[in-house]
Amino acid sequence: MVLGLILSGLIGFVLVMIATYAGALRALEVYFDPKQNSIFLSDDHEPPGGQ
Repeated sequence: MVLGLILSGLIGFVLVMIATYAGALRALEVYFDPKQNSIFLSDDHEPPGGQ
């Protein structure tokens, strides 16, 4: 009973860590490659308050 709970928690933790690692690698890849686009890194918007 307790072993099953610990095992399922460990599996969930490992899956979350793998997803976090993959997301971090993807974010670094987008950040360091000037040919790839990201909505968070774009700076070609108009400044606020121009109304």
